[in-house]
Amino acid sequence: MLILPVFYTLVQLKVEIINHFKEYLVGELRKYVIGIDGGGTKTNALLVNFDGTVVAEASAGSTQLQTVGVKESSQILFDLIFHCCQQVGSTADSIHNVIMGIAGAGRVSDRTDLVSSLQSIAAKKKFPLNNITVETDARIALEAAFAGGPGIIVIAGTGSIALYRTEDGKILRTGGWGKLLGDEGSGYAVGRDGLNAVMRQYDNRGDKTELTRKALTHFQVNSTDELIQMIYYGKADVSSFAPRVCEAASAFDHVAHSVLVKNATELMDHVRVLIMQSRPKKKIPVALMGGMLESDTPYSKMVREKIISSLPNVVVQKPKFPAAFGAAIMGLNAFK
Repeated sequence: MLILPVFYTLVQLKVEIINHFKEYLVGELRKYVIGIDGGGTKTNALLVNFDGTVVAEASAGSTQLQTVGVKESSQILFDLIFHCCQQVGSTADSIHNVIMGIAGAGRVSDRTDLVSSLQSIAAKKKFPLNNITVETDARIALEAAFAGGPGIIVIAGTGSIALYRTEDGKILRTGGWGKLLGDEGSGYAVGRDGLNAVMRQYDNRGDKTELTRKALTHFQVNSTDELIQMIYYGKADVSSFAPRVCEAASAFDHVAHSVLVKNATELMDHVRVLIMQSRPKKKIPVALMGGMLESDTPYSKMVREKIISSLPNVVVQKPKFPAAFGAAIMGLNAFK
């Protein structure tokens, strides 16, 4: 007669344990990490729960530190975080960490200032944020491209850089030195070289090119002299001219085509140098990222073809995840 009560007690205990475990799982899924990709043109934020599911996202303009400054960048970042949390009714306590990949955040002092400014804004809004980590936008892109595995990323947006995670976990870098010292193959470099071709024609030092007409139209000026004034004193966005260079190349303008060839070769060289540093024994995956390479343009095709034809020990593939999710991956890995 005592067996049945004991049996039912054990069953009841088992049910309580299962229910408790379910509550724990639900609780964990209501805890989040935030991954942010802050570039020179736009910023994307993702709210991700502990099983890797994206539950909310938001986007805004540039948060590049050298362009908008720490104060404006931190305000934009807070607004994105808060907006993501509002979408799912999450409180600040549910955010375990925030990982941000921000363009121009290469210096430790800049990262420290950004974290301090963001936390100050969050405190004033009574939405305190802890465990904030700032990385470069390239670093989170590397994480996203291969889900933490080995490979090379080539990023060409407003600027350019290449990173390589080797088989033994080392991270190698080439490029990324800014528009004055580097950024070869970037939107800025293509735009600048296209405008240089305009000036070479103006001086009778270069061939006639359709880029002259396109430059006057694009920057809404009537003459090359006005174009010069616009570039130097009107704060013109040089990188915005890159798509016009691609258009001219597609229309068989050989000057524009040579601009693309030059810059595509520079990006291929980024990959070549990284491979020479490690001399891998098997083919290495290469992912092309950034606005200049992710769109289907003559330039992106040219870069891809140059890498494949010049470097037979690589395989060009698409990134596994968007860059913002790379930041979220880093946040999730912190709890493993």
